[in-house]
Amino acid sequence: MLEALTPEECNQIMGHRDRRTYTRYYMPGFIDRDCQAIYLGSPSRDDLVRAVGRLARDALAPTALADAQKFQISNDRRVLKLCQRRQYCADKIKKDLGFPTIKAAKGTEWYQRHEAIQADINNLKRQLSDACLNQAIQEFHDTIDTIEINNQLQGIMPTEVLTPSTME
Repeated sequence: MLEALTPEECNQIMGHRDRRTYTRYYMPGFIDRDCQAIYLGSPSRDDLVRAVGRLARDALAPTALADAQKFQISNDRRVLKLCQRRQYCADKIKKDLGFPTIKAAKGTEWYQRHEAIQADINNLKRQLSDACLNQAIQEFHDTIDTIEINNQLQGIMPTEVLTPSTME
């Protein structure tokens, strides 16, 4: 197995970091070798490895939330409740304590409360965003085959046709 790879490739696959400059700055992120074939001792399928390495992600796959989803998260009852608590702290800082801005109250108990609530809001929004995006990705994966099949039934062929591997 080790004869098929250079020492640098072995270190990169194993996650070692002692080949400092070369490994860190000059090794490509994609190893153009069939590691499975090396491990199993089977014939190499380098053409397949190269083809897979050049695959682009599906343009229809969600990578970020849509505006409607962001709006839904901003209007979540838990987020709104935390925003009301944050506003209460802000009002207390400005009106009751007499600070012109919230940052001017830095070091006070109310400022610390305001910052803690803001951190809770950010954490909750991140959790809701992650869950919503994961759900959108899962729905995409659950329905993409149906979309592809329906397109083919309507006579719409895929834009990219996979080419068979070449024999050497």
